[in-house]
Parts: sequence; structure tokens; C-alpha cells
Amino acid sequence: MATGYGVWGAEPQITLSANQLIFPAQIQETASAQQMVVVTNSGEADLSITGITISGGNSADFVQTNNCPIAPGALAPRTRCEIRVTFSPTVTGTLSAAVNVADNASGSPQSIGLKGTSTAPGPVVSFAPASLAFGNQPQGSSSAALGIALTNAGSGTLNINSEISINGVAGGEFHIQTVKNNCPSGTFQLAPKTSCYIGVEFAPTTLGVKSAQILIVDDAPGSPHAIELSGTATPQQNIPKSDP
Repeated sequence: MATGYGVWGAEPQITLSANQLIFPAQIQETASAQQMVVVTNSGEADLSITGITISGGNSADFVQTNNCPIAPGALAPRTRCEIRVTFSPTVTGTLSAAVNVADNASGSPQSIGLKGTSTAPGPVVSFAPASLAFGNQPQGSSSAALGIALTNAGSGTLNINSEISINGVAGGEFHIQTVKNNCPSGTFQLAPKTSCYIGVEFAPTTLGVKSAQILIVDDAPGSPHAIELSGTATPQQNIPKSDP
């Protein structure tokens, strides 16, 4: 906890809930989740804040917002406000800066260190929906094909490194089918912010609950990526023959 060393009594005293914010790795040109520092006037007089700014060699890579009263407004004794900081790196590497709070408390300006690591742009895999459930399907018949969108949500090209395959105990009872905007077969690339579709049909050969996975090997974090498949094979219904 960082504290301004004011005199108790008719003096403001500033207390910060943290004196440093460390951000996890963030892809260049994207914005992190906000981190917050609570500013409390723990003294007995109004705290007059004249400015909240970011300084340092990488000040352009951090953004602050706050709800603190700025002079001529004041933060009354025993009240608080919040400073929220976002890490939005424009270059790669380990970046640092500081939030400075200028006020009428002892020790002004108070400083909050900022640090974050920026990584190079890269691909990010996402699926919609995240799984496919086919429900009941008569044994020996094929369902309609269901599609799942494979999207490169990142900022770098996604490289699919092998044929998209289906694996699992019941892998032979699910089949990849061609659908509109179908993902290419074999190895291929997917540009940033684009999608292709994987079609799958359920064609059970034996009765019971079936499950398998679509497996995609690529160069995005988390590879190989899997899509869960499920379905239940039911007995075929016998249609009574009409009398001649």
C-alpha cells in the first residue's frame, strides 16, 4: 500500500490501494482488461487533486480514466475515487510508465508504477458454436450436415498445418462434409478476421451414445484445437407394410 505522509488532523492524506500495476502479456495493438487503483482521502481535510497523468518512456502505451474530482473539486475526508488503467501496447517488448497524482497531500505527486509485456500480433482460433450435438439419429442413416465456423480472431495469419480430422472412439461415425464457404482440405492459411466452415454429419453404425472430436493442428496458441461432437444412435423404426 502506498501512503502519502500527511499530518493527521486538519490535513488531507492520500492512500492508494496499490503502488504498482503489472499487466499480463498483451498482443500489440490490442487493449487489455482494465486494472484499478482506489484513491482514498484518509485524512481530516479535503483532498484537492490538481491532475492525474501518465508519464514515462512508454506513456503512450497505457491509458487511464478516473472518477476523481479535479480541482476546484475536492475529495472529502474518508471518501474514495478510482483510477482505471488499460494497457494498449503499440510496440512489442517490456513496457513501463507511471500514473502520477498531483494533490495537496504530503508526498505529492504520488506515483503508481505501470508495467506490461507486449507480444507480436498473431493468430487466435475461435469456434462458433463451440461444439456440435446431433441428438437422436436412426442407426444406419445419416443426419443433415451441421456447420461450425472456424475463425481467425487474431491479427496474424493462421496456418492450418494438417488435414482437419475427426478422432475419438466413435470417430468413424462422424464425417466431414462440404458446406458453403467450406474450409479447404489439407494445409491452408486463414487471414485475420476471416472464417471458413467445417461441415459434419452423424452417420451411426451401432446403437448408443456417441462422441468424437474434430482436431485442428495450427500455429495459434492452444493448438491442437478440438471441437466436441456428440449424438445418440437409435434403432431404426420399422414401417408396417400395407396389406395387398
